[in-house]
Order: sequence, then C-alpha cells, then structure tokens
Amino acid sequence: MIFFFSAYAQKVRLKDVATITLHRDEFTTARRSQAIPQLKCVGGSAKAHAQPRVVQCYNRGLDGHDVQWECKAELPKDVEFGRIRVSCEGYDYPEDPFILKGSCGVGFWPL
Repeated sequence: MIFFFSAYAQKVRLKDVATITLHRDEFTTARRSQAIPQLKCVGGSAKAHAQPRVVQCYNRGLDGHDVQWECKAELPKDVEFGRIRVSCEGYDYPEDPFILKGSCGVGFWPL
C-alpha cells in the first residue's frame, strides 16, 4: 500500500495549486516530456534587465477554463511583468487537469 501511495504523490490537480515558486537557473520536473527552465524571459522591451532570481505565482481562480495566475518578483523599479504564461506538464496527457508536481515553468515578457 505504501508503494501505491508514493506512486501517485506527485500527481496534483492544477486548480488546487495555490502557489508556485520558480527559480532562475533551475529546471522543472518532468515525466512525459523534457524538463524546461523554471523561468524564461521570452521577449519584451526590458529583456536584458529583467532576470529575477525568484518568482512566485499565485492562483487567483479560474476564468471558466484556465487558472489565472498573478506572478510577483523583485524587479528593477522601471521594469514590470508584461505578459506571463504559466505552463505545467499534464500528468497523463497534455491537457490533463492533473499535473506533475514541480513541472510548472513561467515564460514572461517584461516591460
């Protein structure tokens, strides 16, 4: 019975995740796909200046389909997050409502 429990301990429902903490230079956990950087600056006008060490994202509820995330980090005073995209590995398939714990990463576009 202990093996059964531990085999599923990493499976969590995305909408039940309250907070995720992501670190620069660290990678996500992965099961079905390859690990990705936890933080990735995708573009934006302040790309060179906005490389936070830690980002925390908070689940602010559902929009009827997706979790709405609010992400915060220590950034230079003249920089703010523009757009953010939180992506997590579906546990059994890409759109699975359950995810692999630790598999979320954030892409961001600082302004």
